[in-house]
Amino acid sequence: MEDDLQQFLKSRDVPEEDIIHMKRDKLCDIQRGCEFIDLTNQISTHHNNIFETHGDDDTVEWNEDDELGQTDEDQTTVITLNLNAELNEAETEVPSPPSSNPVLLMGNEMLSAPEDLPSHSRNHLSPTISSGNSENSKDVHALIHRVKVVEDLLAVFMDSSIIQSTLKMEFVNESAVDDAGVSREVYTAFWDQFLEQCEGEDERVPRLRPDFSEVEWEAVGRIWVKGLLDLDVLPVRLSSAFIVACIHGIDSVSDDVLMSSFQNYLSSTERSAVAKARQGTLEECDEEDLLDLFTRMGSHCIPPKNTMEVAIQTMAHKAILQEPKYIIDCFSKTMIFALLKVPDQDSLLSLYDRRRPLVKKVAQLLQTTQEIQSQKEQMVFNHLQRYVRNADQGKAEKFLRFCTGSSVICVDQIKVSFSAESGLCRRPVAHTCGATLDLPYTYSSYPDLRTEMITFCPVITLKWTSCEFDAAQE
Repeated sequence: MEDDLQQFLKSRDVPEEDIIHMKRDKLCDIQRGCEFIDLTNQISTHHNNIFETHGDDDTVEWNEDDELGQTDEDQTTVITLNLNAELNEAETEVPSPPSSNPVLLMGNEMLSAPEDLPSHSRNHLSPTISSGNSENSKDVHALIHRVKVVEDLLAVFMDSSIIQSTLKMEFVNESAVDDAGVSREVYTAFWDQFLEQCEGEDERVPRLRPDFSEVEWEAVGRIWVKGLLDLDVLPVRLSSAFIVACIHGIDSVSDDVLMSSFQNYLSSTERSAVAKARQGTLEECDEEDLLDLFTRMGSHCIPPKNTMEVAIQTMAHKAILQEPKYIIDCFSKTMIFALLKVPDQDSLLSLYDRRRPLVKKVAQLLQTTQEIQSQKEQMVFNHLQRYVRNADQGKAEKFLRFCTGSSVICVDQIKVSFSAESGLCRRPVAHTCGATLDLPYTYSSYPDLRTEMITFCPVITLKWTSCEFDAAQE
């Protein structure tokens, strides 16, 4: 049996050295009850490399009604290999993606889900990626489930080439056309959910997770870079000192940047206690809060006053830079693409300042689409400006996301146009792709406008497809 197999391999131009290795590794230890039957004599020799390079494309045809029956006299099982493909096309065929990856769409055609599944089931199988290849880059279209945006977006960004690709995204079962607005909403939803699993308060630092390996952390880094380069989406709640370390190295983080980031990392109570401790004005009522902080960071006593500053800086370095060191190393592999945007620490900190959605800066974004307004339009526009200026930080972020799809400032202006809607049809309508707000001029007073803005902004921020759908119809 082994001699027959050896002759078969030699007839297929398999090198003698490979045959020896196969015998040594017992790869040719075929059971005696099996018999190879050569059905490939009609295939020309110049196609024999298909057995090595396209083995996954071979199909085993099994007819359960015949040809596999066994008798007591015949213990031989016959396996028929059928290369049912055009050999000229086999060498250029794209292999199917692994089952663990999102469904890939090449060109304009989609790999359909099984026909026996209902349509709503097919939509929720996995994130879907379509790509059209070109010489230097490719167009990628991704379908994201809002309820698992972190998981789906990570699957899209596992591919390192996504940075150079043109990416368009949309949410499953939500009618929208992505002209920047939908992508901004996807990135914003991702960072909102991701940062909930991070350490800290106003500024947060990623923590090691058992479900995240190196590839997941690198994908998160690509999401940060891609959102910044394509849409100026910068998650300002992600610690600035942490990002400086990812891009320029831990040694480049200055003490001022580290301490500023650490102050925002702490809660308001801990922040007050640390500030008093650094100034030497710590009171007894604050000592317990400071002791709780030092205990959480690994120390079980409050250091003396002469070493307090050094101890706090060491604690900040540990929390912001040392504990997430592995994550910093993973991020740094992809952050090189951001160097043109933020070549040094000062440019990054300046970008953080410009993107933070401070109430005053959000109000300054409002611009009317017409230079001359009617008296009613001017009055309603003044009401809108007053609403934004009087809003707290949370409401300002919701209003910004309602108008642009992002909770950080990533547009130069928000254009306000006016409509004559009234009654039950009256409502503010936002077109996030163009950062435009359609506002009825039929509000009779400021409380009238404020009531509807408070009612609609949080709701449409979470379910904004009707706004985008209106924009798509224009």
